[in-house]
Amino acid sequence: MPHHQTLKSILERPVPNQVIAVQRKAGYRSYPLLKNTKRNTEPLVDISEYGIAGQSYYSRHNHATGEPIPAVNSTIYIRRSLAERLADINLLIQQSTEVTELLGGQIELYIQEGLRSEGVQRELYEVTFPRLIKEQQPKLSNAEVLARRDQLIAKPTQTGGSPAPHATGAAVDVTIRYANPDLDYAQRSLLPMGHKGTLTTVAASPDYYEKLDTLNKAEGTIRRNRRAFYWIMRGALSPSSDSGLHCNPTEWWHWSHGDQLWAALEQAPYAFYDAADVPRP
Repeated sequence: MPHHQTLKSILERPVPNQVIAVQRKAGYRSYPLLKNTKRNTEPLVDISEYGIAGQSYYSRHNHATGEPIPAVNSTIYIRRSLAERLADINLLIQQSTEVTELLGGQIELYIQEGLRSEGVQRELYEVTFPRLIKEQQPKLSNAEVLARRDQLIAKPTQTGGSPAPHATGAAVDVTIRYANPDLDYAQRSLLPMGHKGTLTTVAASPDYYEKLDTLNKAEGTIRRNRRAFYWIMRGALSPSSDSGLHCNPTEWWHWSHGDQLWAALEQAPYAFYDAADVPRP
């Protein structure tokens, strides 16, 4: 951290404009991916073993599918190295008095999704998200609905082809909540992030609230929370000031490390996580 900047001032910086990131995201499923490497044998772990709160969004009543999807386990699995990165961030934000003061209480990470099965990915891609987009944005044409769908949910993994990010175990849907001893979902614990229900409009973009000319009090709080969350996830509290994680430029809640989307955003030589098998309950 630069000596002339306080942590508070860093966490209050605007979320960067996402135009370049959106350009880098385009075509990310064709980005180089090393398959059958030792790195890709890295095990999946249960996030609760690392003290991280979370429960699969689709394992409980939710705003996307209504009732839980029966095949979805509440336990969230991700790659071990990603869990370690998130655990480091989680510990730092809970220990930070600056974060606690800025956000009005001790906070922690809360993960809504990690590894996702191909079946669930297909249902969300083909049925759930097109329906949600039509409901939330009824003026869009069918072609516009499908284009928006492709910005918000990845195509299911093709056999032998490019994996959807959540199929790799290297991506999470994550937010922040006020710390709770119960690692599962807790009502009214999530900080307001401008995301009621399942968000399909452009408000899902990380920098959406930076583009508004005027904000009311509630929107000002949301912008503050999104800014703090973005810089926390990027590594503002870590000794290196770099977590190694990247945010999906069309979804403020989606972060990853090592998959093709991450590699495209990082402009790394290649991605190194292929699809992973979903553990049996």
